[in-house]
Amino acid sequence: MNWLILYDIRDARRLRRVEKIVSSYAWRVQKSVFESDAPQKTIEIMKYRLGYAIDENEDFILIFNICEKDWQKKEKYGISCEHEIINDMFYIL
Repeated sequence: MNWLILYDIRDARRLRRVEKIVSSYAWRVQKSVFESDAPQKTIEIMKYRLGYAIDENEDFILIFNICEKDWQKKEKYGISCEHEIINDMFYIL
C-alpha cells in the first residue's frame, strides 16, 4: 500500500515527537510531507502512536491511502528524495 502523510503541528516539542514517529514508518519528501509503502497494520500502529503525540485542538495530520494506479501517475521535478535508488549500474556476484 502507498501512503502520503502530511502534518501541521503547532508546538515545537510535539512537532519533534510527531516527526520521530512518522519518520520511523515513512521517508521524508518535504519538511512535513512523507511517503510510505507500509502495510495497513503498520500504519494503524503509527496512527495509534500519533494519537498520543498531538493536541487535537491545535494540530492536524492527514494520511492518504493512494492506490497503486494513482501512485504510478505521480510526477517528480527537482532533486530526488533520499529513499529512491539512483540508476547506477549494479553487479550481481
